[in-house]
Amino acid sequence: MTERIQYKFRRMLNRWGHLSQDERIIAVCAVSLFLPYQMVAVPGLLAVFRALFRSDVRKRMSEVSASQYIYGSIGLFTLPAVLFQNWFGLMGGVVLWLMLVFMLYLFSVMTVRFYNNLIDMILILSVFAMLFGVLDKFVLHWFIFEGRTSSVFFNANYYGYVLELFVIMALYRFESRHSIGYLVILFANLGSILLCDCRTAWAALAIALLFYAVHYKHNVKWVVIIMLITVGVVMTILAAPTLFSRMAGEVLDNDFSKRSRIWGTAIEWIRHKPLFGYGMNSFREICIRTHARRVRWHSHNLILNVLLDFGAVGLAYFSCMAGKIVSVINKPAFCVSYGMVRKLIMVSTLATLIHGMTDVPLLGVQTALMMIYVVSGCSVERNERVFKRLINFCEIYE
Repeated sequence: MTERIQYKFRRMLNRWGHLSQDERIIAVCAVSLFLPYQMVAVPGLLAVFRALFRSDVRKRMSEVSASQYIYGSIGLFTLPAVLFQNWFGLMGGVVLWLMLVFMLYLFSVMTVRFYNNLIDMILILSVFAMLFGVLDKFVLHWFIFEGRTSSVFFNANYYGYVLELFVIMALYRFESRHSIGYLVILFANLGSILLCDCRTAWAALAIALLFYAVHYKHNVKWVVIIMLITVGVVMTILAAPTLFSRMAGEVLDNDFSKRSRIWGTAIEWIRHKPLFGYGMNSFREICIRTHARRVRWHSHNLILNVLLDFGAVGLAYFSCMAGKIVSVINKPAFCVSYGMVRKLIMVSTLATLIHGMTDVPLLGVQTALMMIYVVSGCSVERNERVFKRLINFCEIYE
């Protein structure tokens, strides 16, 4: 056993030794997603500043399709906040723009080998996050609110969302490698949804796995097993509401009533500024200005939140960006050579949209960056093609 661990450790060091400088920076940023919330942005910001101030990296980023629309979008994310005097939202808009630039940086570097290595590293770190979540819920009680743990992900709903991504990532890697270790990680993260008690995460994950089983009809045995276990656990929770009080009928009715009032408020404010909105985190600012009894950070719906923050123009912008990614991963060449990567992106996106019906899972820095890492797989076909061309050129030149 010791020799096997030593072999795995040497292999990991060997992988690190073969990474380029850009890949090492991106890997460090991925590790930082599991640090305390306040420390997450630091490595990412340093990476973005390095990318913007280095001409070779900036040139490579400019070659990514639609890069000019990301560079030029800073006005869309900042001007509405300035006009509404939403200064906290102005800061949030700048952070959002920097994250999109970081996404460009990922798109300019990502290859299949590096993509899979990153996912392996994230899955290993997810186990440590799960262990910390267990320790926090039953021993430490550092990040416990309403009996729910958030591990290192700011709040329990954000933790529930990244757990969805971890389960889908583990299923993706298991189908590629057929290693039992991925199943262990998968079920560990599946069980962690109980600790954060995120009901939306159960629904989003169940629908995403159902889509996985129906749309990708081959090799679905493990998907069916996972779904059966998920259904069994959910039925246990419903049968024992005293153990999970948030599943009680009166709690569900009360939560739906709250959501309805929040959605109504958001729709009312959207009507006043339907084109450009009020800037990032505008629901929080509206709560403060209207002296609401409780200040909430978002409108608990992904589409409404985008309309409130950036208006119809912002929603069209993000829709076009999503459409561009879908068009890339639906190309025949991508489907044939990188069908598994396409599957991961599609299923993760579906889980995000389902979760976004009653929450805004992408509002957190950690959660947004985690999804950006998943979506960066859409660039592997382009980069592999460019790198092969460069290798062939070097061989001819020699």
